[in-house]
Amino acid sequence: MRATILRAVRVVAQTEHPEARELVASAHCIQRFRQRMPIREPGADQVVEGLRRALEDADVSAWPPAWAVSDRPAELWAVSGALAFPLARTPDPGRWLAVTCLRRGDRR
Repeated sequence: MRATILRAVRVVAQTEHPEARELVASAHCIQRFRQRMPIREPGADQVVEGLRRALEDADVSAWPPAWAVSDRPAELWAVSGALAFPLARTPDPGRWLAVTCLRRGDRR
């Protein structure tokens, strides 16, 4: 996916978490998700839907999975199966930014 397409793509997921009702994927997160997931169809539709589904199905907590611990702490994490998304607070209450997408077993 080209960078210009990534900037135009918007992924917003709704959650039941009281502090993080809405998760928005950064362009970097979308790119990493595309690289780390077996989505081979051209275009952004399958990527957007897959990422939205992963974020909506994620468990949000202050604790990262052991395999995702790094020197860059995050206040909250969204974890969905073998995927982990470090979250950054935004100025909008209840809205958090998924800054990247990590997959168990991948090197960062």
